[in-house]
Amino acid sequence: MFRAVVLLLAAASASAFMGAPVANRVATKATVTMGLQPPVGSQGGMDELGVLSPIGFWDPFGYATSPEQFRRYREVEIKHGRVAMAATLGYIVAETGLRWPASLTLDGSVSFSDIPNGIAAIPAIPGLGWVQIVFLIGCLEAGPLAQSEDAAPGDLGWKYFGVKYEDGDVKADKLNKELSNGRLAMFGILGMLVEDKLTGSFLPLGVPGVDKMTL
Repeated sequence: MFRAVVLLLAAASASAFMGAPVANRVATKATVTMGLQPPVGSQGGMDELGVLSPIGFWDPFGYATSPEQFRRYREVEIKHGRVAMAATLGYIVAETGLRWPASLTLDGSVSFSDIPNGIAAIPAIPGLGWVQIVFLIGCLEAGPLAQSEDAAPGDLGWKYFGVKYEDGDVKADKLNKELSNGRLAMFGILGMLVEDKLTGSFLPLGVPGVDKMTL
């Protein structure tokens, strides 16, 4: 069952590399370039953000059938990429043993230091803790992380490390890098989860303490 889920996730992740259909590239330039006015830079030799060499335009399942659908998929790709980048970093940081010096429960029976890293943390977190996590995610989705229809995909109106970049090559280059890093992180966190399921750690076999598979 777990292997089937992994295969489905791997197939779905192919949409992370989608660009706009060739037939729609001219008519939907503003949508394809995420709100930037052309030219938006020469990263990868392409004008469309996220359509980079050596793969170029790649939509193997033909999902991007309209400008509106392309925009929706691009919004989802950016959000998933950002979550995946945070998740991979969180996996690594938690593996060092760093935890919040606080309790997860009101009676102090479960502290953050009692929660293991990775998949093993899922059953270890109290039910009320999961309720709080889901509630916080909902508040963020409806509030500061809400995507405006008038803004380019992924543009939440925030400054980038205190800087608000104007449309142009520099902004295009940074947006392309975010997309590329997010795509890599989506595959990275998937690999870490699979490795964690198989060995009990996201670290590969051969690393001290990871000498056998548990599945």
